[in-house]
Amino acid sequence: MVKAIKGTKEEEIIYNKDNKGTIKVKVSKERQEANVLNNEAIKQLALEGIRIEKHYGHPMDIEWAIRDGQFYILQARSITTLKEDSAVVFTDKDFEGYPKVKPAKGAMREGVLFNLEKNPSPYYPLDHDFGGFIGEQKNILFTEIGITFKGGMNPIDEDGISYQATNKMALNRNIFKIFKTLKSVGNIDNNIKQADISLETCNKLYIKEKDKNYDDVASIGDALKRMHDLIGKTSYDRFLYALFPNAIESGKVTKVLKSVDDKLNSYDILEGLSYVTADMNRAMKELCEYIIHDKDMSDYVMHNEYKKICDKYPSLNEKFSEFIATYGSKSDFNCYCFIAETWRDNPDRFINTLRPMLKDQGQSVATLEESQNNYNRLMNRVKSQLSSKKYADFERRVHGLRHYHYIREATQYLWESEFEYCRKLLRQLSILTNIEYVDLMYLFENELYELCEKKDYDSKKQLIEKRKAKRAFAEAYYDKCMKDALSGQDDGIKGVGASNGQVKGKACIVTSTDEFYKLEKGDILVCRYTDPEWTPLFALAAGVVVDTGGTLSHAAIVAREYGIPAVLATGNATSVIKDDDMILVDASQGIVTILS
Repeated sequence: MVKAIKGTKEEEIIYNKDNKGTIKVKVSKERQEANVLNNEAIKQLALEGIRIEKHYGHPMDIEWAIRDGQFYILQARSITTLKEDSAVVFTDKDFEGYPKVKPAKGAMREGVLFNLEKNPSPYYPLDHDFGGFIGEQKNILFTEIGITFKGGMNPIDEDGISYQATNKMALNRNIFKIFKTLKSVGNIDNNIKQADISLETCNKLYIKEKDKNYDDVASIGDALKRMHDLIGKTSYDRFLYALFPNAIESGKVTKVLKSVDDKLNSYDILEGLSYVTADMNRAMKELCEYIIHDKDMSDYVMHNEYKKICDKYPSLNEKFSEFIATYGSKSDFNCYCFIAETWRDNPDRFINTLRPMLKDQGQSVATLEESQNNYNRLMNRVKSQLSSKKYADFERRVHGLRHYHYIREATQYLWESEFEYCRKLLRQLSILTNIEYVDLMYLFENELYELCEKKDYDSKKQLIEKRKAKRAFAEAYYDKCMKDALSGQDDGIKGVGASNGQVKGKACIVTSTDEFYKLEKGDILVCRYTDPEWTPLFALAAGVVVDTGGTLSHAAIVAREYGIPAVLATGNATSVIKDDDMILVDASQGIVTILS
């Protein structure tokens, strides 16, 4: 419930052009008695406050401004004046009756932490049915080849309480088709052909949908149904024609590479590719090269918000606009449909991401030509040590892996774009139903469709309130499941080595894009998770330590590309390591040691 209270507003501070300062002036009685913000603006501001609080995981003191109807968040900091007992504290007794989670070890532990990188907080019901639908496609494919995961990939109950997946497997009659399926999955030429067809089809369907506008709830419900199906097709074909085949071929390619050099693996053959994340980083490099030629511009970008930068430098505004038009659908949580936020939604997050690269002047990002030369040198090196027949087979598999990676990146950005349009639809639905955007996320997919078809607003509001009352418990239980799954490890910092080598340096804890500015050249990046938005930090970091992730995570792939040691899936690094600690990252052993 949002409550508006009128203040006295007897004086206001305004800018005086003559003395280039501020002055106080009296406010008329008529303006004193009027609301500063209309109801729609109040609702927008409240939603922004909820988003920021949700991002940090606790109440925040937020400073904001408004100009020409556009809100600007100036600062957000933790509220330290709240009483200790103001938040609900749950005990083991509260969790009685809910499944208990045993400590995970080995591959199971890495699996838990890999999932945590994708899903650091429990799904809202609607995000479960849209965002979680991506992971469910993997479950569907496994079922089709004879392996059923009991409970699914993202179990959630009627109250919106998310559970830790058991990963318990059972075989079904499709297992007899597994050899035929594996043969099909290993058909590189067919995979490439089908993946390209699917990507083109899904892109066309998305483009057809994204510019539509609706003024009735029934049409919005139908559009969300179509988008849900499209999200499913995008991700199903991604697993079938790219990710599953990639898992088969990468081991074979790595085996050949290690016969040439033990330090090589299948990720080394991804250089010289043009795909969305690499192209985005090269475009950011070009922006940095443009900015650093003007020292005043460079300093201004490092210390000001997006709107001010664009107002002061129209030429840079034009370049930023072109960049956002191409890559603006990049989001913070790419596996969440409705709580995610894009660079287009909040371009200040884009500026936060650009700054680490600007510090490095874009030097650590190779041009496409440089990257292609590195790839050609590697392939020539392998060619010189293999027979013609073996090299031809190796080259064919490399061609497949490179295309699978292109599809992996393209489809992820596509579903981020699909999610962006889903959020637009939900905002329109929020206005038409007079139900808060965040509140609609407490409905499951079928319940949202019922709302659109039957307009049973009162009954759905009751359901929403019931689940809202459980949300704090849902978050506490999710955290408990994760802690229980990761318990049983000693006080050391151990994880999965994602690349070879050791590095010693000063730790820099980064919890969000708002803290990207903290990282300096040569620091060890220590964080809870990363996604493609974090890639520019790897250009500055001498090494990386991550709580979550695994050998196939974003951090692992990018660390290998930048050739820096990385230890992932530690579970506890951000809680044990402090800013400015000197640490030793041993990626070969998967161990991090605090030196001082």
